[in-house]
Amino acid sequence: MKTRLPMNEQIEQTLNSIDTIGRADAPPFFYTRLQARLDKKNEQAVPFWMVGKRSVLSLATLALLVVLNIAAIRSYLHSAKQPATEQQPANGIQAFADTYNLGGSSVFTGKTTDQ
Repeated sequence: MKTRLPMNEQIEQTLNSIDTIGRADAPPFFYTRLQARLDKKNEQAVPFWMVGKRSVLSLATLALLVVLNIAAIRSYLHSAKQPATEQQPANGIQAFADTYNLGGSSVFTGKTTDQ
């Protein structure tokens, strides 16, 4: 019990010391200077590639898309000029079977599935 009493006294002293604490006052014109500093920081936060309302990045992206479109059109026109190779169109079901290797022998029965 002896250890409890000094502990309670320390707690009471700590809680009573809160009553004597006063409100902290800011130096004169603190908020004005703080606001000016924040405004200055916000002005510098604009990225370097931003130019007015248009950005260099968006213009470069637009130019890249135009170049890619021109290349795609030229490729399409170049392939349209070449004659197509003659191939016999395969039967739809047979082409599907050939693609997925469905003809031949079955693993389970050992019999061929071709008829």
